[in-house]
Amino acid sequence: MKVDAGMADLDVTATSPSGQEIPLQVTPLNDGAEMIEFSPSVPGTYMINVTYGGCSVPGSPVICTVDAAGQARAKGEGLLSGHVGKPAHFIVTGTRSPPAVQVDGPDSVSKATIEAGANPGGWSAVCDDIGRLKLHPSNKISFDTAEAGPGEINGTIGDHPLAFEMTSSNRLKLVPPQISGGEHRLEILFNGTPFPGAPKLAVVQDLEPPVQDSSRVLLKGRGLTSAKCGEEVSFTIDGSQAGNGTPKVQLFSPTSELNVMLQHLGDSVYRASYIPLTPDPLLMTVSWNGRQLKGCPLQINVTSAADASRVICSGDGLKHGIVGQEIRSFIDTRRAGPGELTAHCVGPHKVAYCELYDHGDATFTLNVKPQESGRHALTIKYAGEHVPGSPFTLRVSGAPDASKVRVYGPGIEHGVLATFQSRFICDTRGAGAGQLTVRVRGPKGAFRVEMQRETQKDRIILCRYDPTEPGDYRVEVRWAGVLVPGSPFPVKIVDTQDELLMLTQISYNK
Repeated sequence: MKVDAGMADLDVTATSPSGQEIPLQVTPLNDGAEMIEFSPSVPGTYMINVTYGGCSVPGSPVICTVDAAGQARAKGEGLLSGHVGKPAHFIVTGTRSPPAVQVDGPDSVSKATIEAGANPGGWSAVCDDIGRLKLHPSNKISFDTAEAGPGEINGTIGDHPLAFEMTSSNRLKLVPPQISGGEHRLEILFNGTPFPGAPKLAVVQDLEPPVQDSSRVLLKGRGLTSAKCGEEVSFTIDGSQAGNGTPKVQLFSPTSELNVMLQHLGDSVYRASYIPLTPDPLLMTVSWNGRQLKGCPLQINVTSAADASRVICSGDGLKHGIVGQEIRSFIDTRRAGPGELTAHCVGPHKVAYCELYDHGDATFTLNVKPQESGRHALTIKYAGEHVPGSPFTLRVSGAPDASKVRVYGPGIEHGVLATFQSRFICDTRGAGAGQLTVRVRGPKGAFRVEMQRETQKDRIILCRYDPTEPGDYRVEVRWAGVLVPGSPFPVKIVDTQDELLMLTQISYNK
């Protein structure tokens, strides 16, 4: 409607919830006003902008909320028949706003009274002889709003609000109020409108004082028997059958008392939670109204929250070693969390000494000192669990004993250059673990030492040096750095057989 607005163009636009402009229908009215109509296609918020002469009019934009359309239904005896002077009832469902109802009679129009609410009826089952609602914990008063359309049910009893609990879709349960016994005013509303047919009074029956019996308290949950260090664990204290009361939980480690948090879940049911700080066993006592529960104190086993699978072990000390020498390996627990590292090594008949050196950064050096040769089992655990690869198979060789090495063959005897056979054998069987070194001294550039064995694990080594000039040679054989019996071996290589005979006679005479 334009009043003293002058002459200008009126422009009206409407935007849908998706931001699209929708068509409008403008109808001029007799008094100079204009009626704007549009048909919303989807529920949601629509924005209507009105400008006059390019300027927004006061109150623009107008926000219009469109609800989803429901399928309204009507049913009841009042649609079929009635009696003069008596109210006739029927129900309209599926609409959020009050329906428009017109009742035309033969000679007059009847006035219809509309009340919002759920389907009335069924009150007699929960009311006393004079129509008062009976409230008692054993009484279950339920409401079905499936046919009442969207809305909220609430109310008051005396000066206290009523509480309703959703039990399933479109079904609610009245929670019995915790108020004194006797008669109280009652009002139940649906979407703010008095509930049709609901009683106006309620009678609250006095409850018998509950019997307090701590033997009826139930304890449930993993936190009663086991826990992990550094992780929260909980259990439930259910005193719903024990009468009014409060629990008390005390939790002790070998060195201190732990804090236990209690959360009331309702109906005398509590959730208790705690966090162990050390992997030590705990003792717990639970009492109800000052009386210790049967079975307490409870012993709780606490394990470490460490992850042994994330421990990394490395080094040759996990594979082999030598008797009398330290076998060293490296252990990294930085990614495994807090926990205790242990090592244990057992040989065929004796236990090997294990020493862990802590570097202070969650890394360790492990030194193992075996007392015998043979296969050893090296067990490494973290927080009581095997680390990857454990138990390791450790092959321990005997300490090197150069005196057990035998050297023989023509290569360590005198000979003639033309027919000289330079090969000789080094038999290291029984000599323990060690490294064989052969050094030949003689005319410069006149020989080249070669060593070979059939397999890598073979303890018999074939050596040769193939001299190309006569002269004095010196063959030195060492095992683990120690000269073997007979070493160094002096070898003279001559040009003729006569020289060899003369050399032999001289050596014989000596």
